[in-house]
Amino acid sequence: MLKKNLDFLARAKKKTQDTTISVSPDDEIADFEQLDKQAIQQLKETKFPTWQQLRHVGKYLNKSEKKIIKISSLAIGFAIILLLITFYWTHTILIPTNGGDYTEGLVGSPNYINPLLSQYNDVDRDLTKLVFNGLLKYDDHGVLELDLANALTISPDQKEYTFTLKENIFWHDGEPMTADDIIFTIISIQDPNWQSPHRLSFANVKIEKLDEYIVKFTISEPLANFLSSLTVGIIPEHLWLAVPSNNTTLVELNKKPIGTGPFKFTSLTKDKNGNIRTMEFSRYEEYHNNSPYLDTISFKFYGDYETGVQALKNDNVEGLNLLPKENREELTKNKDIIFNNLSLPQYTAVFFNTQKNNLLKDKALRQGLTYAIDKQRILNESLHQEGKLIDGPILPGYLGYTDELTTYSYDQTKANELLDKTGWVIPENGRYRTKNGEELTIALATVANPEYEQVVEVIKQNWEAIGVKTSLEIIPKDRIKSGVIETRNYEALLFGQIIKSDPFPFWHSSQITSPGVNLSVWGHKGIDDLLEQARTITDETERAIKYIEFQKILTDHAPAIFLYNPIHIYPVTKKIKDINTEHITMPADRFNNITNWYIKTQREFSWHKPEIQ
Repeated sequence: MLKKNLDFLARAKKKTQDTTISVSPDDEIADFEQLDKQAIQQLKETKFPTWQQLRHVGKYLNKSEKKIIKISSLAIGFAIILLLITFYWTHTILIPTNGGDYTEGLVGSPNYINPLLSQYNDVDRDLTKLVFNGLLKYDDHGVLELDLANALTISPDQKEYTFTLKENIFWHDGEPMTADDIIFTIISIQDPNWQSPHRLSFANVKIEKLDEYIVKFTISEPLANFLSSLTVGIIPEHLWLAVPSNNTTLVELNKKPIGTGPFKFTSLTKDKNGNIRTMEFSRYEEYHNNSPYLDTISFKFYGDYETGVQALKNDNVEGLNLLPKENREELTKNKDIIFNNLSLPQYTAVFFNTQKNNLLKDKALRQGLTYAIDKQRILNESLHQEGKLIDGPILPGYLGYTDELTTYSYDQTKANELLDKTGWVIPENGRYRTKNGEELTIALATVANPEYEQVVEVIKQNWEAIGVKTSLEIIPKDRIKSGVIETRNYEALLFGQIIKSDPFPFWHSSQITSPGVNLSVWGHKGIDDLLEQARTITDETERAIKYIEFQKILTDHAPAIFLYNPIHIYPVTKKIKDINTEHITMPADRFNNITNWYIKTQREFSWHKPEIQ
C-alpha cells in the first residue's frame, strides 16, 4: 500500500514539472497529507490478515506460543472429525444391499425342476421353489397370501374363485405371463399323460379365461382346502405347448427351467457319467415382488449326508438342506454355523400294505406290531430328541388335532398277547413265530436316509424280539418314487408324509393307487364318508369334528404306525443374514423369504427406519 502511495506522489511530481503552473510549498505539503490520509484509510479496510501475512506469523512467535497453537489446532481438528463421525453413526442406519453369493449342499440329484412333477423329490422341490410361483403362496407363518395374483374374489356359495393377475410379470426369457399360462398349467395337471401328483386335486375343477389377466375356477362342491392347491407353480405355455404330454419327462426344460421366480437358471455342470454336480441360479432383476439381494445361489449335489456334512465342515458349501441329528454335535464346534430349527407338518410312519402281504390284513396283528415298537428309543437314538412322539396323522397346532385317540405305548407283553391270539406262536426252541408251518415274516422298506435307516434298525430289533422275522430293504432315492411308491411295491414302508391341511389325499380309499398317496393301500367306508364331508364344510369347528372322528377310526384299525414329528435342522453359516422362517409346510419352504436373505450391507441416512441387527 505504501509503495502504491509513493508511486502516486512520483506521478504527481512529474506532472507538475511538465506544466507551467507553479505550486507553493504549502500546497505541496497539503497534498502529501491528503495522500497519507487516503493510504491509512485503505489500510483500515482490510479486517483480516492475508495468507501471505499469516505465513510470517511464526517469525514473531516464541517456542511456547508455537506449541500452544499446534496443540490447539490438533484438538480442534480431532473434535471436528469426532463430531462428523458421531453425526454419521447417529443419523444413518445399516441396511441390506445387493451382492454376495451363497452355495448350498443338497443330498440327492435333480430330476424334474418342474412344479407339476417335483413332488416325490426333495431336491426338485427345493429348486422349483426358487424358479416358479403359484397364484398363492405361504408366508413365513404358514398363512396363504396372493402371489401371481393381486386380487381374489370368492362367490358366496364357495364354488367360484376369480383371480385377477398382476400385469407386470414376465418369464425369465422375457415373455409376459398371462391367463393363458394359468389355464395351460391346470389343464396339463389334469392330463393323465403328465402323471402329475396334483391331478386329483384338480380332478373336478373347471377353469376359464375371462380376460387376458383374469381367470375363474369353478368346483362342483365347496372344498375347504381348495385354495391350498393353488400354490402349485405355473409353467410357461409358450415353451411347453409344443411338447407332447407323454414326453414331458424327457425334455431339457426339466433341467434348465424357465419360470417367474426370484432366481433364474444360469448354468449346470456334469461329471463324466452325465450326473449333474452343480447348478447356479442368478437374481432375477425383473421379479414382480421384491428382487432378492443375493447375486447368485449355487447348489452342489452329494450322494449322501455324510459327504454333505463334510463339505459344510470343510467350507466347500455354506449351508446344507438338512442336517442329520447325529451330525449336529460334530458341527457345534464350528461357531460360524447357525442351526435353524424348522417346524414341519410332517409325520414319519410305518405304512402296512395290506394288499402286498395278506398277513397284514389282520387288525390284531397290526396292533401287536404297533405295541412292539419302542418310540422313545427311536426318538433318543435316531433323532437325538430332535422331534415329538405322535399317535395320529394330524399334528398339534393343526385343525382337527386331538389327544383322545387309541394310543400304543411300548408294551411287548401286550404285543405278544395279541400275536398269540392270531395263532402265530413261537415254537419251543424256536425264534420266529409260525402258523401252519409258515414263518411270520415282514419286509420293511425305506428310502436311503441316515435317519430312516437307524429307525428301521430299531424296529427290526423290536419286531424280532416278539418273534417276527424282519428283513430290511433300503431303497435309493432315485428309485423310491417309480420303483416303490407308485407301484406300491412294498409290504411295510417307513416314510414321511407332509399334510398341509387336508388328509383326504392320504387316507381316502380313492387314493390307494398312484398318483394318490394312500400308502397303506387301505380303505374304510366310515373314513371315506368323514373325509368327503369335511371337504365341503367351511366352518372350521365342524370340520375339526369330522377330522377327529376320522382319526379315531384310523388309529383303532392301525393300518399305519405313527411314530414322530421331526424337526428340520437347517445349518447355514453366519454369512447369510435374515433367515427368519420357523414354520414350514415342506423342506423347500425354507426358501419362503429367500428375497430377504442378504450378505452385504450399506449405510443410509434415515431419521425413522430401524437399523438391522
